[in-house]
Amino acid sequence: MEPMEPANPWTPQDEGDHHPIKKEWWTSELFFTTRDDQHTWNLMTSFAVTQDPPSCFFQYVLIDLTTGKCVLHKDLNDNLSELTTTKNRIDLRYKQTTFQGLYPKYHLHHQDDAKGFSTDIDMDARALPHWITQETTNGILPIGLNHYRYGFIPHCALTGTMTLQGKTFTLDGKGYLEHAYGNWSYEKPLQRLSGMRTTLDTYLRLFYWWFSQHHHRLPSRIGFATENNMLGYDWLWGVCDNGWSFFFGNSLLWVNDGPAFGTLYVTPDGKKYWEFCDVHFRYTKVIYLKDYDIYYPSDMEVTGKLGNKTIKLRFTSTTDGYEYIDIPTQQKFFRAYILCELPGRVDGTFTDDGQTTALQGLCKNVPLRHSPSHGHTAVHLTILKPPHGLGITIDIESHPRKKKSSTTLQLAPRPRVSYTRQSLDVTRIPRETILPED
Repeated sequence: MEPMEPANPWTPQDEGDHHPIKKEWWTSELFFTTRDDQHTWNLMTSFAVTQDPPSCFFQYVLIDLTTGKCVLHKDLNDNLSELTTTKNRIDLRYKQTTFQGLYPKYHLHHQDDAKGFSTDIDMDARALPHWITQETTNGILPIGLNHYRYGFIPHCALTGTMTLQGKTFTLDGKGYLEHAYGNWSYEKPLQRLSGMRTTLDTYLRLFYWWFSQHHHRLPSRIGFATENNMLGYDWLWGVCDNGWSFFFGNSLLWVNDGPAFGTLYVTPDGKKYWEFCDVHFRYTKVIYLKDYDIYYPSDMEVTGKLGNKTIKLRFTSTTDGYEYIDIPTQQKFFRAYILCELPGRVDGTFTDDGQTTALQGLCKNVPLRHSPSHGHTAVHLTILKPPHGLGITIDIESHPRKKKSSTTLQLAPRPRVSYTRQSLDVTRIPRETILPED
């Protein structure tokens, strides 16, 4: 008997709004080339609603990858009534900007007369929708004591036009669409809601699945940082020149180097998805925001293993990017929410039973960080394991105390104990830091 073709797991009810859910958003990420001038662009557009307190949020960011500059952006918190939604299909309207459709076809229209910007873009899905941890929780993820549902389409073909400062360009490219909804709040992540039982069940399912997928081995290094808290994330989407696409979502849980508490999805044809759970990540370049005392990654490496399959990806930012900074009304735990938009290139390899496929293409990196009230503190453990020896090095960096220290305890190949401590001048930290290779 022939295996059944994969089916679309989304229903029209999944795509439309879920009012009166507490939080819901629809986001598209587009890479396209304007034929007239051969510039490559990244356009992100997001529509969001929240009921706590009632409001809506609309955002778009346009980055010219050819010049490396952010050209336009708009970030608006507004009255809830300003964003209209509907059931059983995507039909969003904020002012004159609209997003409409139902799998597999969508249409995105921007109209911002004040900035001389408009688009009419058709999106034709070339991949089936997919829920995060589809086989384990059917898209449900925990956050604090609450939970939400998250789905995405990693590959769409784009055609259309863009008008910028009076000039209209014909465009084509590739895009991504995501939809998330749930009962949670970044401001009140530990608020108990009626779905507490579902949240706890989801945690248990995910922990069991995560441990069952990982090789039980001690990592050679692992790092922790205060800004990589449980509400932040690392987010990567990429589409390769050969038509493959991927998505990586990582709940940080304070880790900034080591095993990922997330999943890497890879699809070669838009139908078959490989779900890599045994994933490690490492930042190769970080950006320091002095005013908020945090680091976030601009370049990073991700390595995943699944049976005989191994994937290695390296993302490199190629633009200045854009930082959206939101100051919460209650600043008890966090001084700011910082969402960064960093388009660039991805390079890597996919190996299956000894056969290797080279991967190159465009990628978007979107890290979310919460600036901790007490500033940046990081701890990094480097573990020396047999047959190379036995020992551990602990590096600590504390901006509140303005100190750095390093302690080494080595038992083999020869015993050694060392400790160093030095003062740290946080005013002299550069904006960009390239981290050392292994």
